Amino acid sequence: MKEQLKAAFTSFPYCIATYVALVGAVWLLFFQFEPVRDDPVVREVARAEQAATEAAGRLGGRVWRVGFTGSMRPLMRGGEYAVTVSRFDDVRLGQVLVYSAIYHNNPIVHRAVQKDSYGWLMSGDSAPHSESWARVTAGNYLGTVVEIYRETP
Repeated sequence: MKEQLKAAFTSFPYCIATYVALVGAVWLLFFQFEPVRDDPVVREVARAEQAATEAAGRLGGRVWRVGFTGSMRPLMRGGEYAVTVSRFDDVRLGQVLVYSAIYHNNPIVHRAVQKDSYGWLMSGDSAPHSESWARVTAGNYLGTVVEIYRETP
């Protein structure tokens, strides 16, 4: 074991991989990863549901009521109305999407954090990691959030 450890730091090409990994770990410790965020407009109004419905009508979109799970804090606290438009091919990294998932009864509102050959990986803003077990595809995509309406305090 001692010889393997020594080789990891002194023998070419193993030492290169070891030092690259160490530099990457130090970088993450001092400069934490920040996901890309493409936040929709948040509007505080007296009649949030009515304002959201009117906005959806103007945009040709749909309104969704945000649940109180806390998964999208601090952007969404719960109880807001999310106005979406449906253009799956236009989804970009960091946008907030509404989608259905087989593991949940209600539509989910989370952020698109990475795209692979299977679709978009999603994550709530308050989650430390992505939901790697499912993807958002054209089949379960319900819309991209473009405006959020919440009641004035």
